[in-house]
Amino acid sequence: MGCGASTKSKNLKKVVAEPLVEAAQACEKACEKVADKVKVHVGPLEVGTDGVAVKPKFNFGVTGPSVYMLAGVRDVRDGLAVEGFGMIHKDYMSKGSSLTEVLENIKAVDAIPLLDDLIVAVPEAIAAVLSEIHIDLAVEGLEAEGVVFVFVGAGVTAGVYLGWLDTKGYGMIGVEGRCATAASIGLSVRAGLHESGEAVRVVMWLGNVGYDAVVKLKKPRLDKAEPQPDEQGADGKDLD
Repeated sequence: MGCGASTKSKNLKKVVAEPLVEAAQACEKACEKVADKVKVHVGPLEVGTDGVAVKPKFNFGVTGPSVYMLAGVRDVRDGLAVEGFGMIHKDYMSKGSSLTEVLENIKAVDAIPLLDDLIVAVPEAIAAVLSEIHIDLAVEGLEAEGVVFVFVGAGVTAGVYLGWLDTKGYGMIGVEGRCATAASIGLSVRAGLHESGEAVRVVMWLGNVGYDAVVKLKKPRLDKAEPQPDEQGADGKDLD
């Protein structure tokens, strides 16, 4: 009788307790990953679980998975931009042979109505890239990888990107301007060639949808983006 009860107890522990412990451990790891991505911004300081970083910016707020709430001046290495903007967003990632195919692949998995307008706007974005950095992505693009942001939020943003290398190595050119109250607005596009000459980054905003994509080129461009003089140290190396 005692042996039978002991066996049942062990089986119960294996069936109930062990899965609960595993689930709790998985939840703890997931929470740690989320916590690692949360950043608190206080003027020039960016505070996270990895410590405190001082950056050439002056803004206040919190950023993290699915949330973005900032007011002030962004990191000037990435362009000249100011904002007072808060949003809750959901992100979708995919790959494809073109900017349009990435969006279509996302739509095949998640039927997001807002994607239709973004797909229609892609030719206009490609034309803007051709005009700004003289690269025809429809001809020179090999493959693309992108993230779509669908958000609900309110606020204003304004920015200009003049072509110097940003913190990801792209010489972005274009403008940004949004006045969002969960309402539709016009298309905003900026783009830049990577310092390697092998890829182009395109950032689009249309209404409450954002699209950040990198297009790998068939052949590297020789007219690679170059850092500005004030982006280099005395030894000619790029500053972090």
